[in-house]
Amino acid sequence: MQNSASEITKVCESWWECLADSSKVEQRAHVMKLLALLDWDLPIPFSPKATAEQLNALTYLLRADGQTTIATYFLLPGALDAPSGILEKGLDFCHTTRALIQETKSPNINYVLISDLYRTYFYAADTEELLLHADDPASFNRQVAEHLKRGRVARGALEEIRREPRSAAARRLRDWQERWKRTLREYRHVSETSLDVLMDRLVLLRFLFQHQALRRTRRRFEEQFRELSTESVLGDTKARRECGGGLVRLFHDMWLDWRADIFAPLPDLDELLTDNELVASLLSECMLLTRSKFSIATILESFNYGDPTEKLRVRMVPDENEDRDYYLVKQTLETVDEARIEINIHDEGYRAIFHWLDKLLGVYDRISLDFDATVNREAQQKNVIDLFAWSAVDAKRPEACAEPLDHACNHGLRIRCDNDRQQRVARLILSMHLISLCDSRQEAMDHLPSITPVFSADSESGASGRTGAKTLRISAGG
Repeated sequence: MQNSASEITKVCESWWECLADSSKVEQRAHVMKLLALLDWDLPIPFSPKATAEQLNALTYLLRADGQTTIATYFLLPGALDAPSGILEKGLDFCHTTRALIQETKSPNINYVLISDLYRTYFYAADTEELLLHADDPASFNRQVAEHLKRGRVARGALEEIRREPRSAAARRLRDWQERWKRTLREYRHVSETSLDVLMDRLVLLRFLFQHQALRRTRRRFEEQFRELSTESVLGDTKARRECGGGLVRLFHDMWLDWRADIFAPLPDLDELLTDNELVASLLSECMLLTRSKFSIATILESFNYGDPTEKLRVRMVPDENEDRDYYLVKQTLETVDEARIEINIHDEGYRAIFHWLDKLLGVYDRISLDFDATVNREAQQKNVIDLFAWSAVDAKRPEACAEPLDHACNHGLRIRCDNDRQQRVARLILSMHLISLCDSRQEAMDHLPSITPVFSADSESGASGRTGAKTLRISAGG
C-alpha cells in the first residue's frame, strides 16, 4: 500500500506540474494511471453533459461487481474548492460539485467521484451525501484511496462507509443558520423573530421543492428561486444586489398563491432583504446544502439544543393514550365534522403532532369509506344511475371526508404551546408534515391549509377532560 500511495501522489502532483503545456491526451494518461493504481484497468467512458463538457471533464463509469456503479469526473486542477473550507461553512458542495451532481441523476449510478487530482469529493448519488473528501493527494491516500480499490468496492466496502449521523447534520445546519443570522443582524438591526422566519422559509422551500405538492405553481416558483440562486453566483454586481428584492417578491407571490402563513409579509424582513448584497451569498449557499438536510427528522433534530426540557420535547416519543384513541374510534358520519383533539406540546412533545394528525386523518379516511359503501349499496338497491341524485347524495359527505387536510387544520386539530419557541417549531414541522401528506396522499392541492386555526386559543380549546365535548384535551399521561 505504501508504494501504491507514493505512486498516487506522484501521478497527482505531476499533472499539476505539467498542466500549463499538457494536452488532453496527457491529461487522460494521468487519469488512467491513477485509476490503474486503484485497480481499475477498464473504466467505461461516457458522454459528458453540458456542465461536465464545459469544465472539460474526463468522465468514466467504474463497475466492479455488476451492481455498484461509480460515475467519475476528472477536472482540470483548480476547478474545485477545498472540501475543508466548504465543510467549515456547514455546506456539502462547492458550485462545481453541485452542478455535476445535478447532471448525474440516474437510478443506475450509486456513487459520484469528482476530483481534479488534488482535491476530491465522493458522494452517494441517491442522497447526495458527501461520504469522503480530500484536500490534497496525501489526504486522498489516507482517507479515500483505500475505499475506492476495485476489490474492496466489489466486496461492498462503499456500503460500509460511515454516514454522518443525523444529529451532526442537524447541528451543521443549525450552525449555518446561526452564522447567517449573525451576519444579517450586523448588516442591519432586525428582530430575532424575523430572522427565524427567514430561515424557516428557506427550509420550507427546499423541503417543498422535493415533494409533489402544490402542482399548479410549485414548478414555476421553483424555477424562479433557482434563477435567483443562479444570478447570485453568475450575475454581475447589479444583478446580485437585486436578488434581495427578487426574493421579497417571490415570498409575496407565494403568500398570495399558496396562502401559507409563513410567507405573510414582514415589513422589517422585507426592508432587510431589499437591495441587500448579502442575500446573493445566502441564496448561493442555501443551494449548496444537500437535500437530506431538509428532511422532517433532521429539521426537528436541529432544534435539539438549549434548555434540557426543550431538547427532551424534540426527542419525545408519543405515548399511547387510550382515552384519545377511544374518542377517535367512536366517531361516526354524524359526529366526525365536530370532532377535535388537542395536543399540548409541553406534555407530549413535537412528534405527537405527526402521530395524532395521522390518526385523525385515518378516522376521516375510514368514515369516507363507510360513506362510499353506504352510497353504493343504496344505488345498487335502486338499480338506477342518476347523476343528479348522486350529486345530492355526495353533497351530504362530511366536510372532514371531502377536504381532510383543510378540515383537520380548521376544525379537527388544536396545538397548545407555552412559548414562542415551541410555536415556531410546531408551525414549521406541521407545515412540512402537511406538504409530505399532500405528496403521499396524491391530493391535488392549490394551496397549503392555513395553520393559524390550529394554534388559536378559542373557547372550545379550553374544554379539558370532557370526552363528550367537541374538543378532547387529554394529556400525554391519559
